[in-house]
Amino acid sequence: MDREVRKIKQGLSLKFSELVYNGFWHSPECEFLRQCIERSQEAVLGTVRLSVFKGQVYILGRESPRSLYNEELV
Repeated sequence: MDREVRKIKQGLSLKFSELVYNGFWHSPECEFLRQCIERSQEAVLGTVRLSVFKGQVYILGRESPRSLYNEELV
Protein backbone atom coordinates (compact mmCIF):
# COMPACT_ATOMS: atom_id res chain seq x y z
CA MET A 1 0.00 0.00 0.00
CA ASP A 2 1.28 3.44 -0.73
CA ARG A 3 1.05 6.28 1.77
CA GLU A 4 -2.15 7.83 0.37
CA VAL A 5 -4.07 4.54 0.25
CA ARG A 6 -2.96 3.81 3.81
CA LYS A 7 -4.21 7.22 5.02
CA ILE A 8 -7.58 6.74 3.31
CA LYS A 9 -7.87 3.19 4.70
CA GLN A 10 -7.21 4.42 8.24
CA GLY A 11 -10.09 6.90 7.96
CA LEU A 12 -12.39 4.26 6.50
CA SER A 13 -11.43 1.84 9.28
CA LEU A 14 -12.51 4.35 11.92
CA LYS A 15 -15.88 4.83 10.21
CA PHE A 16 -16.24 1.06 9.77
CA SER A 17 -15.62 0.37 13.48
CA GLU A 18 -18.16 3.06 14.39
CA LEU A 19 -20.81 1.50 12.14
CA VAL A 20 -20.18 -2.01 13.48
CA TYR A 21 -20.22 -0.81 17.09
CA ASN A 22 -23.59 0.88 16.49
CA GLY A 23 -25.10 -2.25 14.92
CA PHE A 24 -25.07 -1.21 11.26
CA TRP A 25 -23.25 -4.31 9.94
CA HIS A 26 -25.83 -4.92 7.18
CA SER A 27 -26.25 -1.27 6.17
CA PRO A 28 -25.33 -0.17 2.63
CA GLU A 29 -22.60 2.15 3.90
CA CYS A 30 -20.99 -0.64 5.95
CA GLU A 31 -21.09 -2.97 2.92
CA PHE A 32 -19.43 -0.22 0.85
CA LEU A 33 -16.68 0.21 3.45
CA ARG A 34 -16.08 -3.56 3.64
CA GLN A 35 -15.63 -3.63 -0.14
CA CYS A 36 -13.22 -0.68 -0.04
CA ILE A 37 -11.12 -2.23 2.72
CA GLU A 38 -11.14 -5.62 0.98
CA ARG A 39 -10.00 -4.01 -2.27
CA SER A 40 -7.10 -2.26 -0.50
CA GLN A 41 -5.93 -5.61 0.89
CA GLU A 42 -5.90 -7.65 -2.34
CA ALA A 43 -2.11 -7.51 -2.66
CA VAL A 44 -1.51 -8.40 1.02
CA LEU A 45 -0.11 -11.89 1.44
CA GLY A 46 1.85 -13.49 4.24
CA THR A 47 1.89 -14.87 7.76
CA VAL A 48 1.95 -13.11 11.14
CA ARG A 49 2.80 -15.03 14.32
CA LEU A 50 1.15 -13.70 17.48
CA SER A 51 1.24 -14.31 21.19
CA VAL A 52 -1.89 -13.55 23.20
CA PHE A 53 -1.56 -13.24 26.97
CA LYS A 54 -3.93 -11.61 29.49
CA GLY A 55 -5.63 -9.36 26.96
CA GLN A 56 -2.39 -8.30 25.26
CA VAL A 57 -1.34 -9.21 21.72
CA TYR A 58 2.35 -9.39 20.82
CA ILE A 59 3.72 -9.76 17.29
CA LEU A 60 6.37 -12.49 17.30
CA GLY A 61 7.18 -12.38 13.61
CA ARG A 62 5.89 -11.74 10.14
CA GLU A 63 6.84 -12.87 6.66
CA SER A 64 5.57 -12.30 3.16
CA PRO A 65 6.72 -13.28 -0.32
CA ARG A 66 5.80 -9.72 -1.37
CA SER A 67 7.66 -7.99 1.47
CA LEU A 68 9.39 -4.69 0.71
CA TYR A 69 11.97 -5.39 3.45
CA ASN A 70 15.36 -6.38 2.11
CA GLU A 71 17.97 -7.70 4.58
CA GLU A 72 20.79 -6.93 2.16
CA LEU A 73 19.94 -3.22 2.25
CA VAL A 74 19.81 -3.00 6.04
